[in-house]
Parts: sequence; C-alpha cells; structure tokens
Amino acid sequence: MNSESVANLLIEAGSLMLIGMVFVFSFLGLLIVGIHLIARFCEAFPGETSEPSAHLKEPSANLKGPSATSANLGPSNQAVQPGIDGSVVAAISAAIHTHRQNSK
Repeated sequence: MNSESVANLLIEAGSLMLIGMVFVFSFLGLLIVGIHLIARFCEAFPGETSEPSAHLKEPSANLKGPSATSANLGPSNQAVQPGIDGSVVAAISAAIHTHRQNSK
C-alpha cells in the first residue's frame, strides 16, 4: 500500500467518525429537548388522579371496638394500593422485618 491510499483511508475514516458522532450527539440532544417538552406539557395539563377508596381514607372506620389503635393500623407512611388487603401488607412487612433481624 502506498502512503497516499493510507492517508485517504484515514481521512475517510475520520470523516465517517465525525459524521457518526455529530449524528449521535444531535439525536441525543433532540431526545433531551423532547423529554423536556413532554415534561412541560405534563405540568401544564396534568391528568386526573384517582381518589383512594373510602376504606383507605378512614382505616379506623373498618375496625370495631377499642382495639382501633395506631399499632393495629400499621405504618402510616406505607401506601396501600386498592385491591390489596392490609393483612397481606402486614404479613409481608413482618416477613421482611424478620429476615432483616436474622441477617444481622
């Protein structure tokens, strides 16, 4: 191979690399701009949020008698999805707590 063909190949490789990098950079830039536009659109036009059902709003209303204490209600910072029984959440929380205690 002569030096002119190697130089031409290197110039062609550099130009292809530059074109590829510009293409990727512009694609990622457009992607970021698009994400920001979608975020602004979602802030301007928020969707409707569903209200939690009545039994999740007032957990003490479902419990009868004087045993309706905060110890029976479980942690207040956990969000229970509609359709998931509170006893299932309590059982899973107890299993995780037991596992963490046994792992120490």
